[in-house]
Amino acid sequence: MSSASTDTHTANAAQDVGPKRRLHPATELVILACSLLLVFGIPSPIVPAIILAGSLVTVMVSPIVRLRTWAMTVGLLCLPTLVVLIIVQGLFYPGTEVHVLWQAGPTRLSVEGLSIAVQIWLRVSSLIGLCALFGLGTDSARLFDGLRRLRLPPAVAYVCASAIGLIPLIGARTRHIIEARQARGWATDSWRVRIRLLPGIVVGLVTAILLTVDQRHEVLEVSGLDSSPSTVDLQDHTDGTGQRLLRILTPLVTFGIVVASVIGVLPLPGAAQLIGGA
Repeated sequence: MSSASTDTHTANAAQDVGPKRRLHPATELVILACSLLLVFGIPSPIVPAIILAGSLVTVMVSPIVRLRTWAMTVGLLCLPTLVVLIIVQGLFYPGTEVHVLWQAGPTRLSVEGLSIAVQIWLRVSSLIGLCALFGLGTDSARLFDGLRRLRLPPAVAYVCASAIGLIPLIGARTRHIIEARQARGWATDSWRVRIRLLPGIVVGLVTAILLTVDQRHEVLEVSGLDSSPSTVDLQDHTDGTGQRLLRILTPLVTFGIVVASVIGVLPLPGAAQLIGGA
């Protein structure tokens, strides 16, 4: 009996220690912002490719975010974007002086068009990968604590945290609406039927979201959160001098890398050079 209680105590202690080893949500927000600055501040596909690979590695070792959920989210959003970019930019690039890789009638695959498509897609994919990593591993309370630690006003932090909390609400409401339609005899397994039901689903979701936001705004005013000068974390987070230094040094290093790339001190090859163009 004592051995069982000891094992239970050890398991609970391990569960309690696990989340405390994570970064503080404020540190995660700073790293997220700096990564996005690198993605859109340096005109080279190497940077978003590295950040996308880093997001994948982080998901693989993360005990919070599931690899399958992250991969499905990124894939469903990025693969259609890749197809559209290849068709619009890769096959129908409007330039005259281009290096053609393949041509058939009015369509031609050029290095310039393909390089633009790859550059845009990698940036979008790294953006989606980072946001999916942060969104799937963060709840409303963590986001609120991180924004408050970064000295954002309580009202702004509350609205941003509520937006994260609306994501599972939207999914649950969508499932309920589809199940209700299915109970009425609609063949909701067919994509054609779902497309026909889409306007009604969107209207129902928008109405529910507006009502939820209004209710949360009333709760914010009644609780007096915006008038409270003190900052109290909703959860227990691991923080210390190392993470505070990391929140200061990461933006400085990021800004230095972007400036070095802009002035030519840190030359990185472009997409056209990597593909083998002019």
